[in-house]
Amino acid sequence: MSATATATDVPALRFDGVSHEGIPCDKDKLPDLIAFFRDVLGLTQIPRPPALDAMGSGAWMVDADRTVSFHLIVNENTLRPGSDAKITPAGRHTAWKIRDVGAFRARMTALGVPFQEIGNLTGDPQLFLLDPQGHTWEFQGPPGQK
Repeated sequence: MSATATATDVPALRFDGVSHEGIPCDKDKLPDLIAFFRDVLGLTQIPRPPALDAMGSGAWMVDADRTVSFHLIVNENTLRPGSDAKITPAGRHTAWKIRDVGAFRARMTALGVPFQEIGNLTGDPQLFLLDPQGHTWEFQGPPGQK
């Protein structure tokens, strides 16, 4: 905020929801990430706008009703975790609300995907996992659900 502006002079910013999450990745990790979002998180790959091809390769992944959208962006020149990354609730991560914590646990267990559960930070279950690039993902169920 500029030194001359006050909070009452600045229009309020209002959010309608999330547009998408942009996720940088290495070119050689793109196929693994597409498989992770498809097979582990149950998303579908949709076509990217052709204009993005000039910027490099990537993929767009969405859920069935397109409430959630992830844009995988091959970018070798930006900060991203690697294969030695650890799950960390205190590091850069994205938290997503899910409807059924039990279904999440069962799906990850059936797929053999390791995850960590932390429930004492907010009082409700928080489940964390890593994608193939090393990004931490958090999933939170409805309040009170165990």
